[in-house]
Amino acid sequence: MSISRLVLSSRSVVRVSVALALVAGAGAFGTPASGLGTRPGAPVTASGADPAARIASLGAVVDARTGAVTEAIAARDSTASLLIRAQLSENLSLAHADALSRDADAAIARYAAARRRAGSVAAAVYRSQGQPEELMRLLDSKSVVDYGYHRSIAERVGEVQSRVVRDAVRTRRLAIKVAGEAQRAKVHYHRQVVELTGELPSRDQAVGRAQERLSRARFWLTRWQSIAAGVNTPIMSRSILSGSELAKWFSGTRRRARITVTMQELAQDYIDEGTAAGVRGDIAFAQSILETGSFYFPDGGQLTPTDNNFAGMDACDSCAHGRAFPDARTGVRAQVQQLRVYADPNVTNASFNPPPVVANLDHHSLKGKVPTWNGLTHTWATANAYGDRIIEIYAQILAWLTDRADV
Repeated sequence: MSISRLVLSSRSVVRVSVALALVAGAGAFGTPASGLGTRPGAPVTASGADPAARIASLGAVVDARTGAVTEAIAARDSTASLLIRAQLSENLSLAHADALSRDADAAIARYAAARRRAGSVAAAVYRSQGQPEELMRLLDSKSVVDYGYHRSIAERVGEVQSRVVRDAVRTRRLAIKVAGEAQRAKVHYHRQVVELTGELPSRDQAVGRAQERLSRARFWLTRWQSIAAGVNTPIMSRSILSGSELAKWFSGTRRRARITVTMQELAQDYIDEGTAAGVRGDIAFAQSILETGSFYFPDGGQLTPTDNNFAGMDACDSCAHGRAFPDARTGVRAQVQQLRVYADPNVTNASFNPPPVVANLDHHSLKGKVPTWNGLTHTWATANAYGDRIIEIYAQILAWLTDRADV
């Protein structure tokens, strides 16, 4: 059959589906008997492979983690603001404490001068009355009671000298008290600065962790959103999954391929050739899972592992054998290039780089008529729900990877 004709009958698809179940020892798509996403201890954001459920679940996770990021940033910014205020207060308290310390020193100096002057007066009193010790007790008084006790001495010294001594005593006490309070304030703000400075790195780390967790959730949400349209997902787009992830899923679900290269190499071919052709190579990989019985090529089919034909190209009920390609990469290239032709009305042979594997794609009868995977039903294959099956397989791959990721 020519490339423009239908390439896979419904009977062929049923045979492939049965083969998949036999190869994987499970359901129609090789789903492990325990079900995808049920590995003990694996983080599961939603059960099954339903894109809508996964998107809703991951969307809720993204919302919650967005709030956590907001809270972490607010806590970090609050700490930073408190630190700035504490540093300013510390600087002000340092300057204030220095000024008050100088005032205290001056007050003490004035007190010493008053004491010396009073000493001179005391000497005169002693000479006249012989009682200087009363005046000295006045100078050392600490309270009003003490001051009252020596009032009679103050009267002897004279009212003017009494005021000088009294003011000097009061000023000294007040200056020392205020300087002490300023020193304690300085110590308090310094302690705050030290504590907040030590706290800020942990706040920054909390923001980083919250943002990282949010990024992971958004990453997987974006992947599921890439198939939010389900079977109406465009054929032409960039791949979301990597070749390593596809290979990891294949081996992790205990599939066994009969191909001419390693699964890692084949999976990477789908990504690389899909990128070159502008096609979702990762979904084309899922298409080939359906077409080949998980790359096992069941015996009795029109294709063998050495044909390197992974999409049933030129295979049909009335055909003796499907098309063979010289190597695996060429087979993948032929598949994704034909998918591009189906999806793009403007593509030409000359626009392909690398060059087209199959000539004369410009005149393909379905050129540009199948923009989505849904359109492959009854075009690429006559099977009902052919496009749906492809997206279902891809969703199972994505679900398996999601459930084993650090989301």
